[in-house]
Amino acid sequence: MNKRCMAVLMTVMVLPLLSALQWPVDIAYMKESFLDEKSGERQAGLSFESYDAMRPYDYGETVFRYIPDVYGGLPGSEDALLVLEHENGFQSIYTGITPEEVRADRSRISAGEYLKAPAGGEALHSCTFYIRDAHLNQLVNPLLLLPVPRDTVKPLIESVILRDESGRYELIGPEEPVVVPVGNYQVFIRAVDETSQGIRQMPYSFALYNLGSLLMERQLDAVILKDNVRSFKDGASLNSIFPEKETLHLGEIILTSGRSLLEVSVFDVQGNEGTRSIELQVER
Repeated sequence: MNKRCMAVLMTVMVLPLLSALQWPVDIAYMKESFLDEKSGERQAGLSFESYDAMRPYDYGETVFRYIPDVYGGLPGSEDALLVLEHENGFQSIYTGITPEEVRADRSRISAGEYLKAPAGGEALHSCTFYIRDAHLNQLVNPLLLLPVPRDTVKPLIESVILRDESGRYELIGPEEPVVVPVGNYQVFIRAVDETSQGIRQMPYSFALYNLGSLLMERQLDAVILKDNVRSFKDGASLNSIFPEKETLHLGEIILTSGRSLLEVSVFDVQGNEGTRSIELQVER
């Protein structure tokens, strides 16, 4: 995580009672979280359904308004859109609100104001909320900045998958060691964080150890926006990291002959940890 983002997060965590930050829509209405899959696309914000209105997550200055019209739309957006700039150095983006709310002559919006949803009674009408670091041009995981709901449920690691040119090994922690040949393997982690509110989402961080040594890790803290493409800070595209639902491509490892003990650790944003250990016998 970059130093600027970490400094803001530390401020939020150290002074929770003084923070005015709030959820734009109650968490009970959230359907997709940061980097969850929706209609084949990875969400770079939080998606809500069946809501009445959104609220600014913090007071801020209006810096951008957008209303679709017959002359063409903003790339990637079909809804009215409002962008606020905040004193903590971030911008918040709201979609799925009425054009009237976007047109309203308000240069500054307080956290107590409401941004109404479109009328019509559509039960599945959705809105999306994003947090953007304008200086680094990246979208930040909103769960790291919003007040953290109470949650004690540990993320679940369903399986660890090793792939090479000759095959695929799905490891679910059997009692007997799994025998695999020496070689280079791509590692995939299938895991889910089912919260106390019953929401299924990706865990926040993933790490892989072999015989106690850290081999690789990844945190889902932010994605970079470059040339209309979303990728991680190391340049890896979202598509390459998420090959299928609830599965993350962690990277490549080299297994040499002998015993290996793979240990996977995943955390959610509340600090709950899920672990899984798998013993391998690597043979030539």
